[in-house]
Amino acid sequence: MTRSAARRLAVLLAILGLEAAAPSCRRGPAAPAASGSYVFAWAGVDDPKAGGSDFLAVIDADTASPTYGLVVASAPVGATMTMPHHSEMTMPAPGRWLFANGFAAGRTFLFDLANPLAPRVAATIDSIPGFAKPHSFTRLADGNVVATLQYGDGKTPGNPGGLVLFSPAGKVVRSASSADRAFPAAPIRTYSLDVAPAADRIVTTSSPMDDVPSADVVQVWRLSDLSLVRTLAVPRIAGDSTSHLPFEVRFLPGDSTAFLNTWNCGFFLLSGLGTAAPRIEHVLSLPQPADHGCGVPLLFGHWWIMPVGTAHTYLVFDLADPRHPRQASALVVDSTFHPHWTAREPNADRVVLTSGRGDHRVLMARFDSVAGVLSIDSTFRDPGSRRPGVDFDRGAWPHGAGGAAMPHAAIFSARWRDR
Repeated sequence: MTRSAARRLAVLLAILGLEAAAPSCRRGPAAPAASGSYVFAWAGVDDPKAGGSDFLAVIDADTASPTYGLVVASAPVGATMTMPHHSEMTMPAPGRWLFANGFAAGRTFLFDLANPLAPRVAATIDSIPGFAKPHSFTRLADGNVVATLQYGDGKTPGNPGGLVLFSPAGKVVRSASSADRAFPAAPIRTYSLDVAPAADRIVTTSSPMDDVPSADVVQVWRLSDLSLVRTLAVPRIAGDSTSHLPFEVRFLPGDSTAFLNTWNCGFFLLSGLGTAAPRIEHVLSLPQPADHGCGVPLLFGHWWIMPVGTAHTYLVFDLADPRHPRQASALVVDSTFHPHWTAREPNADRVVLTSGRGDHRVLMARFDSVAGVLSIDSTFRDPGSRRPGVDFDRGAWPHGAGGAAMPHAAIFSARWRDR
């Protein structure tokens, strides 16, 4: 064992000793000092019968810290089987609470992370009038949060979802249904979103989290009042199913175009988004049936980092010409890891990765934005482990409980020392 690994192991043992002495303490370990960077990972326990709770874990992501790669604090939510799923994609400004959903429970938890070593649940959103099951979140400059909703209240044919605007404290400001008379009774399961404030636009997709029918459509909205501008059917692609399940969407520079991936690994370009007649066109499909499970991408400059679950691969596409995406590189990971979630460290080259199923690790990667190459940071690992990553199969957590847990959303903190 190297001297660095031995030092980190000693710190870990000290942390675990503190937990054993005070299992109910929610302020996290006293040993680690405030670091320059953290990863917040939203996780659900595998076995609710074993006790414990779904929780937000805090991982030290400061490469200069002696506790780099260690779970240094955690915040239980007091419930299990909530299905921790999406959070905001980037850390909100200081003083704002982080939104994260427990999808199966239809609940949204707001985490106070002012002190990363003492995380806590500040508030919960248990229901939204007329709607059910929030999914994705985007923070606006004024602190308000726009969220997608998978379902309505069952009173409209197709039970379409919609959008909701929350205040920073989680109060409903306004909401709007995804129902469109041009698509009568369409089961629109409003899933992901991106916003372009300067263009006064939101774009949403439609994919179901539950095993229910879902319309293959994309919707364009006005941000200012959540009014629906247009619903676009995703073009069917002859000979395969890559038009099915429009999944994630990101505005490209200029705010008049956006790029979309489906769960079945088709890629589409949206254009004319600032007009009353936006358009959608197919630009690429990955080989079928090998490539499915195209998850939560990362737009890094003109690069599109695409996790492909069934291929255990991260593909990097150059979108300098978005009508002709060019594959620049591919990173193949362990066959137990099903790439799904990606999030970037602000103003840095690091990317945090989680698996959609099976593997319980949180991985760290670095992205070369000149060559378009993603690589795993092998130093971000549990003490003594032969595999990179922080494994959420462990005997104890800082909040006192133990057992395996599945991380889903994971984001970087703002730089703690720069605050």
